[in-house]
Amino acid sequence: MAAGYALFVAWTLAGGYRSAERGEIPVYTDYTPTYAASLLVRELPAENLYLPRMMAAATREAARRIYGDIGEAQAHAVGFAPWMYPPTFILAVVPLAYLPYLLSWFAWLAATAVPYVLAMRRILPPSLAWPFAFAAPPVFFNAMYGQTGFLTGGLIGLGLALLGRRPVWAGVLIGLASVKPHLGILIPLAFLAGGHWRAFAAATVTVLAMIAASVLAFGDDPWFAFIGTALFHLEGFAAGAYDLVPMTTVLATLRLAGASLDTAWAAQYASAALMALLVAWAWWRGRRRPDTLGLQAAVLCLATLLAVPMAYLYDLVLLVPAAAWLWADFTERGARRWERVALIGALAAILAVKAVAGFGLQLGAPIVAVLLGLAVCRYRAALARLRSPDAGRRPESGSGAG
Repeated sequence: MAAGYALFVAWTLAGGYRSAERGEIPVYTDYTPTYAASLLVRELPAENLYLPRMMAAATREAARRIYGDIGEAQAHAVGFAPWMYPPTFILAVVPLAYLPYLLSWFAWLAATAVPYVLAMRRILPPSLAWPFAFAAPPVFFNAMYGQTGFLTGGLIGLGLALLGRRPVWAGVLIGLASVKPHLGILIPLAFLAGGHWRAFAAATVTVLAMIAASVLAFGDDPWFAFIGTALFHLEGFAAGAYDLVPMTTVLATLRLAGASLDTAWAAQYASAALMALLVAWAWWRGRRRPDTLGLQAAVLCLATLLAVPMAYLYDLVLLVPAAAWLWADFTERGARRWERVALIGALAAILAVKAVAGFGLQLGAPIVAVLLGLAVCRYRAALARLRSPDAGRRPESGSGAG
């Protein structure tokens, strides 16, 4: 599976270069604006990233760096994406401008894959962790787009895997994941409900330290620009500025199905509230129960993807550690046939999400909901076993503790 992903990505990139040579539109991926941002910050103050005109010019310059002597029409056809990340994320992309495009792409994927692989190795045995990590379909989309899925999914997954034994390091890793802050929206609630005060404090300090570092590096103007453009990005939903086909949220599911924007937002708010209640329940019930921590973490990761209004196929890397915790629980406590079929089938179905969404049916959120339902069922069963009279005779849980 992983080899197939790599071959397809290589074939697509090679096709982009051939298209550019023929005078056609080159391939544009989500990594192109990331590379463009690194080029812009190398030459101009970082607050220019939040100006659409400047980002558009930087993206055209990136296209010329990538494809060489292309025409003005080709450079304009590449388009641009607005910079939506906080200034703390700029610290991570600055070095990319010092590398050629393809080398920087590979370096970006390799570097961000480190926490992802480490997370999987903490959850599963090494012989299973590697194939599970790289055969998971979200990995394909993250590699294809050159996106942040490895970084955010890896940091959150590794932080949660270390929570039981190294809470301070767990908090530091969770704090680093704040470069994409909306994906951490339920984590403070989980830590507070679960009584993980040291991790909560470490995460808070880490976020504040990253903010301070970004101000020292770039000044405070980028922060004013970031805050000032937040409403502009939210209004993009009403303006139809976002491609809903690769978006895997409740909001996108209903909009693609023909629901009005108000109805879709109402459903998204309701989903977010329900997910917050579910996470609070799971982590409160799991206080001082280290052998259910893996399932609590799975519930948190999956609930996050249903709570936020903006998540794409590459963000589904966050569900891979959740699936690994479920598999570890299968191995330790046993599983019924339908549970294994549900887990494997849901993961495999992710490969078809984009193709099916082109016909107006977004499967991303339903797939996440299936995995979340499975995680909740396993968690409730684990709690019931812990309350049973013979619970003390069960072996200690290694995988459940992360």
